[in-house]
Amino acid sequence: MHLSGGSLALLGEVRTGLLPESRALSRVSAADLLTLVRGRRAQSRERPVTWAQSPVVHEGVDCRLATPNRSKVRAVGTVATHATIRGGRILQSSAMATVVAGEGTHRRSWGHYLGRIGTVETLTRLSPGIGGQLVDGFLGPPDPTTVTLDPGAIAARLFTRVRTDLTLNQTPPIQTSAARLRWAAQVRPGVAPSLSFVLLDDETRLVSVVVGDETELAAVQRFCEDLAVHDWLLTVLTEVIDEAEMAELSGSSPAQVLAPLLEHLVHLWLPGALTPPPLRGLWNAVETDPGFTVQWNSRIGQLRDRVAVATLGALSRSQSRW
Repeated sequence: MHLSGGSLALLGEVRTGLLPESRALSRVSAADLLTLVRGRRAQSRERPVTWAQSPVVHEGVDCRLATPNRSKVRAVGTVATHATIRGGRILQSSAMATVVAGEGTHRRSWGHYLGRIGTVETLTRLSPGIGGQLVDGFLGPPDPTTVTLDPGAIAARLFTRVRTDLTLNQTPPIQTSAARLRWAAQVRPGVAPSLSFVLLDDETRLVSVVVGDETELAAVQRFCEDLAVHDWLLTVLTEVIDEAEMAELSGSSPAQVLAPLLEHLVHLWLPGALTPPPLRGLWNAVETDPGFTVQWNSRIGQLRDRVAVATLGALSRSQSRW
């Protein structure tokens, strides 16, 4: 990722979902799966949880950037994308571009843009405050009449590419849906890092991050990936508990629905563990509102109670037959 002095905004999106595999991949297996470019190995590590990340791949773009007033801001460059696997279970694809002011209004050769992976340069004369306009436009309602920069579509293609790899057996222990977290960031010199977090619908989240220094921008994408994982885990937990309630009403055992979550995903709740140090303080805001860990602990207690009750009920029924 190229971070130029005077970046106008960072625009990105993260897709998060369960890897379609019956077993958790080891660190080595995850790294092998994410070797997307021949000759370039994936990064990986074992602690605090197994984690692997693919090499960065890029896609060239020549498009408009969304703004609230629908002004014509054209940009050319590349969107940087990578995939990660956390705990051998959770797959993410993450696409991002740094928007910078171009030198002039004429498009340059692709060789110029390929030397600045993850950067798009504007070819339009810019008005004051354009960084905030780009953030608001990117996170605002889409304009159905205009095609604008969409890192989410690029992330979705990589997400599908990894999920459909022939080495995966396509039998996950839990049936879940994927989620998308669209994010944007900008610099306001001298301010403390802050964020706005919005649940747009069942599958989509919007995050706006403000940092006080250009050097802190490099940590925003990793923070948003960490945030997306934990938002997805909390969503899956809620969905599974709701499914268990339906199973109970139909006379089925809720433990059969709940136990796989306890076995395969609960231990991956580690908020902030993979967030770079400059932005770990943002988790304080997340823990205050909407209160991720409070919700998580409450739901986990509810889940464990349901499993215990179901187990005792099954044991009691078994003993009564004797």
